[in-house]
Amino acid sequence: MRIICAKWGKKYTDWHVKNLKHMIDTYSGINYDKFEVFTKNNYGNMYNKLEIFNTYKDDENIYFDLDMVIYNKVPNLIRKNFTLMYDWWKDPLDLLTAHTPLNSSIVSWTGDISHIWKKFKSNDKHYLKIYPHSIDEFYYKEIEYDTFNKICYSIKNHQYDTNANKKFSICTFGQMQHLFEKGWNGWWSTYFTQSNAD
Repeated sequence: MRIICAKWGKKYTDWHVKNLKHMIDTYSGINYDKFEVFTKNNYGNMYNKLEIFNTYKDDENIYFDLDMVIYNKVPNLIRKNFTLMYDWWKDPLDLLTAHTPLNSSIVSWTGDISHIWKKFKSNDKHYLKIYPHSIDEFYYKEIEYDTFNKICYSIKNHQYDTNANKKFSICTFGQMQHLFEKGWNGWWSTYFTQSNAD
């Protein structure tokens, strides 16, 4: 079984990769054989992640974004089919995210699902133009998918909700990665390998 994350540009650092691995190894209960960091940067944005499906075409795979906090044993995330999260915490009135109900902060699949990359690559300029907000909209409108049950929550919508913290074992920061930095310490920093400021 393989764990995958992706890093390119300056938004995330090696610390974020090290921290994700630390949380998986220390708290998640996931047993894996390989920890892979995907670094190709052909598009300069989140569409880089689609090439992961053309790179890892065997075995069981779980992908995590780097802006996640994993702080307890997680449910079984291994799936046969291409599976991602349903964005259940989303505010339906948030027009910035209304384009899709999906969230690809965690993705799981087994074997070859390179058809996702091939479909995008065959007409990438078109897809980049019509789905400029996120790859989640591309998945939602162009790809067959399954969704996890509620396995994660968002700090953006539940920052002070201690019940959510107790109910789940994974939290996504949803592009609020500044909360990992010095001066933004909260309950989550207890689970970090060390301070991001070090």
